Amino acid sequence: MVLTVELNRKDESIEIYCDKEGIKLLKKQLDILEKNGGHVHLMTPSWGGHELTEEKQDENNELINHLRIVLKPD
Repeated sequence: MVLTVELNRKDESIEIYCDKEGIKLLKKQLDILEKNGGHVHLMTPSWGGHELTEEKQDENNELINHLRIVLKPD
């Protein structure tokens, strides 16, 4: 599975790299968020998680170890 979040400092963008399995995991987390509200955390193994992978997909980027997705209240 591939699901990485990376910071591209050159153009100050966040890049998400994933394969089909990574997309399924991300969709599952978003479904949980939609159903329960609040927020979800996605982290790399070195940060105590299992949702994000730690292999950078672009060697010039900086790996992000923790992604927090927040559902804004209505």
